Amino acid sequence: MSHFLTLEDIRDICYVYAKAHLTHDEPIPSFDTRYPEKLEAVLASPQTQIGGRFVHSSMSRQAAVLFYEMIKQHPFLNGNKRIACVSLMVFLSLNDMWLKTNWRELYDIAITVATSRSDNREGMLQLLTDFIQNNAIEK
Repeated sequence: MSHFLTLEDIRDICYVYAKAHLTHDEPIPSFDTRYPEKLEAVLASPQTQIGGRFVHSSMSRQAAVLFYEMIKQHPFLNGNKRIACVSLMVFLSLNDMWLKTNWRELYDIAITVATSRSDNREGMLQLLTDFIQNNAIEK
């Protein structure tokens, strides 16, 4: 069973790390300025169930959905791609996995997601799922 990220995980780990360590020319505003309904929807996305079964059954797909939705739903005023990168790594780590990549490559993928067309959601999710499957290792 997957360990899914909570609002507290995002606030206490992902947001704080991204703000402190992933500096950029645009600062990440206070956590309190987020769009709460969007963030909760993003966190619920990988956990979606129908008939008691996960819609996204693999860990890689759940991670891909979290990453994609964090970027596309834009739950923060700024820093969504950076927070999505950290959230992906924390999600995988909490589930005893690690992604063999560097921050630049991961951020480049985040930019690809951000600039992708919404009508290509499924294609992007498949690309992300494949990337995660091909680069994830067990801790």
